[in-house]
Amino acid sequence: KSPTTFEGTTFEKDGVVGTATFFASESEAWAMSSTGAYLDNADVADDFTATNSSILSIPDAAIYTTARHSPISFKYYGLCLWDGPYTVTLYFAEIMFTDDKNFSSLGKRVFD
Repeated sequence: KSPTTFEGTTFEKDGVVGTATFFASESEAWAMSSTGAYLDNADVADDFTATNSSILSIPDAAIYTTARHSPISFKYYGLCLWDGPYTVTLYFAEIMFTDDKNFSSLGKRVFD
């Protein structure tokens, strides 16, 4: 992925995600880790990226067209932060789940 500018802020690209991955950003300000393998699907070339096939009629829709996923754990880390309060803004859209009552509508987010 390439760097993206959204609402005046440029976000760095992230790395390739695999079954057991740790990636540190070029600026060394953040990192990400991912664990887990999808053993029950026929997709041999898992790239751990979901793509939204819906038409989005919102400003900056491109930022909501792909998402990272992992079957066990996917985490981002802020590195070398000073003690003190921080304001964090999360931008995400649930693009892998449908709006009906079946197994694919069970999206969850856990923040800690």
